[in-house]
Amino acid sequence: YSNLAHLSGAGVSAMPRSSATEGLGVGSAALLALAAPAVLSASGGLTFTAGAGSSVGQTRTASLRAAAKQGASGLATESNAPSGSSTGAVPAVAGAAASVAVAACAARRLGRRQALRPRGAAVVRQAEGGLWEPRYSGWDAAGLAAERQRAQTMPEPGPEYNGPRYRGAGSINDQFIESLIASQKAGALLPKKDAYLIVLDIIELLRSESTMGQVSIPAGSHLTVVGDLHGQYWDFMNILSMAGKPSASTPFIFNGDFVDRGSWSIEVIMTIFSLKLKDPKSVFLNRGNHEMLETNILYGFCGECGAKYDMDLFNLFSEA
Repeated sequence: YSNLAHLSGAGVSAMPRSSATEGLGVGSAALLALAAPAVLSASGGLTFTAGAGSSVGQTRTASLRAAAKQGASGLATESNAPSGSSTGAVPAVAGAAASVAVAACAARRLGRRQALRPRGAAVVRQAEGGLWEPRYSGWDAAGLAAERQRAQTMPEPGPEYNGPRYRGAGSINDQFIESLIASQKAGALLPKKDAYLIVLDIIELLRSESTMGQVSIPAGSHLTVVGDLHGQYWDFMNILSMAGKPSASTPFIFNGDFVDRGSWSIEVIMTIFSLKLKDPKSVFLNRGNHEMLETNILYGFCGECGAKYDMDLFNLFSEA
């Protein structure tokens, strides 16, 4: 995975090799921390932090290091992450990654066979303004209307933004799609206001469709089925370059697992949603096991959404 490159910043200078199981525990914990910035709390629950470079993250990391040293001699960690850094799809979590690895290894050495996240433990994210935890219930019409009203009041992008603007499903045409693809390739994101409104419109559209859809392929046409994209934007672009874009004569089925693992899950899902809004009768979405709250928290989409936009948008993605 591309995110493994971030592991080098954790500075794990020594790892005991007493058992393969122990090593697996360290690797799994580090990957979990990379996927969504996290540290292991003293009670065994999983706490998402603002990043190891923040004051909260530094305090949490320091306390975990101290606890780990008492139970696992010979294991040293060092964080080289710049203070407050958070770039691209993955926030700076080097210190947190090392701390989770140390804590997991120490737990194994002390004979505690408890999971990183015990069943029933609450999942929260430490962020500016207090603790965040995912929305556990669905949205009703009134709640979605209130969220749409809030999105309408969000600030407009600055003059430096030159990508497409979303003004409703009718504003998405071929030019919008091409501009979106180009701006995302250049590293730009849709304005937060537009992202919110696209997800809200997708929720409304998908609710109008049947849970189990049936697709009829017109004579002389063909169906393109796109498998697990998992946040790999450049692979997605390669597929579109070979198969073309969805249309009445070339309908697409995106067969689940749009996000997680890859570092461009936001870009992938915003492109898919835009294609769906443009041609709702030619683009069909199947839900995979990564269109699920718990999986998104564990495998990266939650952390990416928080880094690129905010956690309230993640709650809307969960509904979509």
